[in-house]
Amino acid sequence: MITILSATNRQNSMTRKVSEKYKELLEELGFETALFNLEDVPGHLLNDGMYRRPEHGLRDFGHQIFDSAQSFVVVMPEYNGSFPGILKVVIDACNPQIFEGKRFALVGVATGRAGNLRGMDHLTDILNYLKAEVYSQKLPISQIKSLVNEEYKLVNEGTLSALHLHTQGYLKYLGLS
Repeated sequence: MITILSATNRQNSMTRKVSEKYKELLEELGFETALFNLEDVPGHLLNDGMYRRPEHGLRDFGHQIFDSAQSFVVVMPEYNGSFPGILKVVIDACNPQIFEGKRFALVGVATGRAGNLRGMDHLTDILNYLKAEVYSQKLPISQIKSLVNEEYKLVNEGTLSALHLHTQGYLKYLGLS
C-alpha cells in the first residue's frame, strides 16, 4: 500500500486536491492507497503534552499515518518558504524509529513560482535524519491557482502529465513497475 499525505491543516486546500489526484492516478494503475489529511488533526491535540506524556493523542495520530505503509507520497504547500508547521509537529510527536527505512516521494504546491522546492528540501533533510529514503525526483507544482478550473479541479494538461510521470517514476523507484 502507498499512503498519500495531504500535509496541511487548511480546510479544502489545493494541496488536498492534488493529493486526491495523485491517489486517483495510483489507483488507476491498480495500487492500493490510503489518503490522510492533516486537516483532520483534532485541535485539542495541539499542545505541549506530547513532550510530557509518552501516550498522547497526537503521537497516536502520527503513528496511524506512518504505520499505515512503507511508502508515502507527501503533498505539501509552501508556507513561509518551507512546509506547514502542522507536518513538523506531527513528525515530532512520533517515535523517530517509525520512519526508519520508509520511502517517500515529495510533491510541492505553491501559488508562487518555485513549487515549494525549499520546503521539499527541508523535509528531505528531516526524513534523511530519521533514516528514511526520499525519491530524488521531487515534483514542484507552481502557480496552482492557474492550473485548476472554477470547481478547483486540476485540469492543466502539463501538470497532469507531470503527475503521471512522477507516479511512474516513484513506482519504478519502489520496484513496483
